[in-house]
Amino acid sequence: MTFRVTWNDVALWELDQIWLASVDREGIENVATRINIELTHHALEAGESRDSNNRILFKYPLTVWFRVIERLSEVQVLHVRLSKRFS
Repeated sequence: MTFRVTWNDVALWELDQIWLASVDREGIENVATRINIELTHHALEAGESRDSNNRILFKYPLTVWFRVIERLSEVQVLHVRLSKRFS
């Protein structure tokens, strides 16, 4: 099953702010693309579940919060943040 991935306005704004502040804009674009691909093909297994249909996915250096709506075959990305790598 494949899912249609949409980013809400807040998540798009957050990603834009991260991209503008980044010294590695191409890297941010690549990670965002990998997130979209993973959510398109493996939304139900991606990341960790939180409450009801909400999940969180860590794909360094980004963390995304998203919601899976199975009956519509849709994923809604709700928020994105920079994540820190722990040693």
